[in-house]
Amino acid sequence: MPSVILVACTLVVGPLLLSCAGGKEKEGATPRDSGTSAEKVPGVTDTEIVLGAHFPLSNSPAATYGVVADGMRAYFEYVNSEGGIYGRKIRFIVGDDHYSPPDAVEVVRKLVEQDGVFALAGGLGDPTHAAVISYLEERGVPDLFLGSGIARFTDPLVKTRFAMTLDYMTESRMMTDYLMANYNGKKMGILYQSDEGLTSEMEMVTELLKDSDIKIVSKQAYDFGQFDLTAQMQRLKNDSPDVVALMANPGSAANAIKVSREVLGWDVPFIACAVSAVEITINLAGAQNAEGIVSVTTGRMISETDDPGVQRHMEIMKQFAPNVEPSSLTEYGMGAAELTVQALKNAGPNLTRESVVKGAEEIRDFCGMLALAPANLSPTDHRPTETMWLERVENGKWVRFGEPVSYESTPGKVVACKDGEPVYANGQ
Repeated sequence: MPSVILVACTLVVGPLLLSCAGGKEKEGATPRDSGTSAEKVPGVTDTEIVLGAHFPLSNSPAATYGVVADGMRAYFEYVNSEGGIYGRKIRFIVGDDHYSPPDAVEVVRKLVEQDGVFALAGGLGDPTHAAVISYLEERGVPDLFLGSGIARFTDPLVKTRFAMTLDYMTESRMMTDYLMANYNGKKMGILYQSDEGLTSEMEMVTELLKDSDIKIVSKQAYDFGQFDLTAQMQRLKNDSPDVVALMANPGSAANAIKVSREVLGWDVPFIACAVSAVEITINLAGAQNAEGIVSVTTGRMISETDDPGVQRHMEIMKQFAPNVEPSSLTEYGMGAAELTVQALKNAGPNLTRESVVKGAEEIRDFCGMLALAPANLSPTDHRPTETMWLERVENGKWVRFGEPVSYESTPGKVVACKDGEPVYANGQ
């Protein structure tokens, strides 16, 4: 589910945090036979597993996303402190791609060809990851739980590639269902980021609404890294929509909200894509300006401090990343690390690239530290959850409301997760 400028409306920040908490085996783990492969596996020794990732860490408006890697590293260090995975400790190498596709290519080539990583884990960004997917696929490098909602990353399915977030089509369905239930017969405007991911979401929402009674009266694009959206919001206001959809990264969404409220004096309702459903959007826009904004989420927010999973996340961050403030972005990162660990556990002691892919596909009914719904993967489904909740800003915090909606393509026996444990239908 933090997020501040990114990729995709589905970093899904309102974090998708799925995996084992407390270092214990969860249902769904099916370790393979022990033994050691006679053939050397890149990035694997008797004592170590080397994982890599590319993140924007500097020289980019997206650098705020670097804390996602901090959340991942903290969980890996926690797992290492518990003895690792079948005696192997995880070494996590993060390269700075500056949110630049050419730099992402350079970073990933170094990770694979010089650092000799076993797999990539959590690689983040629509344009940056798009630049490296073919290379990773050709080299047979497992591409685990990447952060992007671009549908083509998992449809058609690629055996070695798994996404962490909802795809834009699934998120668009939730957004349009909400709009049709609450704004039937009204006029709508759209602000969207002019990259592949968020342009595709704009097109999907447009398609899903074409036969509805909602009329789209204005579409305004902006470029990633553009900080002042006064012109776009003025044009939207001039077209008089009754509601505006923000398909924007958190920084841009916050600016659009702030400009509308404080400069244009415009109190139009907003519905924002999931990547903006994070604390930083509220902080940058101002809590009063953000009040009432609606979005979607798949996991618990960092503000839910009474929740045991949130408390556990904070404890792990305090112990293993003491200089990093816990947030929905660190939650998201920890969730990606949790799923990676579960795939490695399922792969068994005789770890190979093939076995970890199979291990990821065997994750079923899996409740994680902050999960609201279980993770379910299969040989035909490489996105772990497709269940969402609506949420809105109330008194400066994101608060869920209404019933969950599931578009899950691999349903299991578990219907929900509570305190990291599965909840079965009829209590069974």
